[in-house]
Amino acid sequence: MIINFSYEKKYIDYVSGYIFKGKNYRCSYVRYKSLYRNCAPGTDNVEFYFFQPKGEVRASTLILHGLGSRNIKFLLWLGPHLANAGVSTSILILPGNYTRVEDNSMSGRSYLYPDMDIMFQFWEHGVIDTLTTIDLLEQQHFWKENNIIVGYCLGGMISTIIGAIDDRINHLLFMTTGGHIPRILHQSPATVFARRMFDKGFETSFHLKDRDKLYKIYDEQFPKVKTMAFDEILSNEEIHPLFKIDPISYAHLLDMKKVTFIDAYFDSTLPIQSRKVLYKEMYGANRKVLPISHVNWLPFGYFLAKYVLHKLNINAKVAKKALLTRETIENPLEK
Repeated sequence: MIINFSYEKKYIDYVSGYIFKGKNYRCSYVRYKSLYRNCAPGTDNVEFYFFQPKGEVRASTLILHGLGSRNIKFLLWLGPHLANAGVSTSILILPGNYTRVEDNSMSGRSYLYPDMDIMFQFWEHGVIDTLTTIDLLEQQHFWKENNIIVGYCLGGMISTIIGAIDDRINHLLFMTTGGHIPRILHQSPATVFARRMFDKGFETSFHLKDRDKLYKIYDEQFPKVKTMAFDEILSNEEIHPLFKIDPISYAHLLDMKKVTFIDAYFDSTLPIQSRKVLYKEMYGANRKVLPISHVNWLPFGYFLAKYVLHKLNINAKVAKKALLTRETIENPLEK
């Protein structure tokens, strides 16, 4: 198994079409062929929603959603409202989720499917699609120097790796995310399917099935991993392969002046030790613990949008007006 998060950079051909518009923005559906070399069937087209301000563009935002599909509709609310404030906003659909689910699977499952080859494939694919989406936005002059990546849950985990690779990112906002994949595999409600597979005799390698053994390996090796350079993490064959896709392995490589980490006090989706270890590795960042759960904040995207605009230095009056605007969505096909 080899993972290196690399791809051949080139001009990206894409298709784009307006799907709806508001008073101050237009929303396009953008699609292009993934530059990842090993796409699972059904995931080879990269898809994202692009909300483009009609007036002055002050900043750029890339939003990465969480596992599954239900959270995406809430995050899509951010697009028009950030665009109203002059922030071009892209919401990327990660491979294996929503409209990009691979054949004979379900949304989000493959990132935590207890098979190292499958996990490697989807984590690497997710990282590369994120990097190439920034490439495309930059190619079309839509990626501004004043920018932010917002990562929720899985999106935050992917963003940790992105932040260790790419220096084009001005700020990283992690929303209710975590790390320590062994604990997520063996303790999260989202991975009940994996534990049922273990109970039914599903065979795995690298002690994925043996919780105590896996935890012990992590405890022994993590102190060394969190001192490694990026390339060393990927090339070292002595560490457990899960470290190569685990956000906690890369957190120490981030510029903490760029990072905001928001944890949910009542999060029952990610095990507390999973969140605590990543929170600890983000020492030096702007860290907040809020009295929210993993999902109950999603209908209140106003507060997240307000904070994003604050980090992008958007004038407070402009931000308030943008976030309170009630947009009438018009179908361009009816014009």
